[in-house]
Amino acid sequence: MSPERLYLEIGRLIAQSPELAAGPITPEMQRWLASASDLVKASGSLAETVQFAVACENLDGPLRDRNAQTIVDVLHRVLAKAEESTARELRGSVLLIDENLDAYRAVRQLLGTASSDALIVEPDAGGKVLADYAILAPVPVTVRLLADEAQYKDTLIAGVERWQRRFGDHRKLIVRLASPNTIHERVILLDGERAWVSGVPFSSLARRTRSTLVRMSPEEEVRKIAIYSELWEIAEPL
Repeated sequence: MSPERLYLEIGRLIAQSPELAAGPITPEMQRWLASASDLVKASGSLAETVQFAVACENLDGPLRDRNAQTIVDVLHRVLAKAEESTARELRGSVLLIDENLDAYRAVRQLLGTASSDALIVEPDAGGKVLADYAILAPVPVTVRLLADEAQYKDTLIAGVERWQRRFGDHRKLIVRLASPNTIHERVILLDGERAWVSGVPFSSLARRTRSTLVRMSPEEEVRKIAIYSELWEIAEPL
């Protein structure tokens, strides 16, 4: 596996992290741990692979908190090492949300790179997406929000009304609804050139102690931008 692919894959995996330190060891968690183990092995570090394996084997034991933290620490170290080895232009493609970078600062940092347009895609968007995240875009940037017609929350309407009362024509916001069940992921597209994906809903991003925002690979970026451009054109105004 190339350093670039390893870097992006670990970033996506961390975004989907289950609660390791508490609760039952579910089949879903076991699948996540197996995927994480494969990526740690792919890093080529025998020490990290052994430490990760021991922590996984003893996760459901008296030292669960310590082993859960070890799993997280190993993944973060492998992520950092992969970033060092990846091509310079792809470095910084994973924003690691943790105690050093909270969700709001991460999204602000991301939206701050837009010059004219930011499209936020959230199937079950509510007013919180506008109040917490859309507002972080620079003032001259047009903010667009695409939600799913069958999933969006009633609070989205109130959120749009509050935005209009507060900003009027000074900050442009456009909200559209895609046909039912046509969008299934959370992404941010900037200036029709760059695409980032969140592994969890934006509404719960701030409550996660560990997550990531990951830039898509160049090939995936081109494809996703084209797909969402088409969906936007046929979507209905809220």
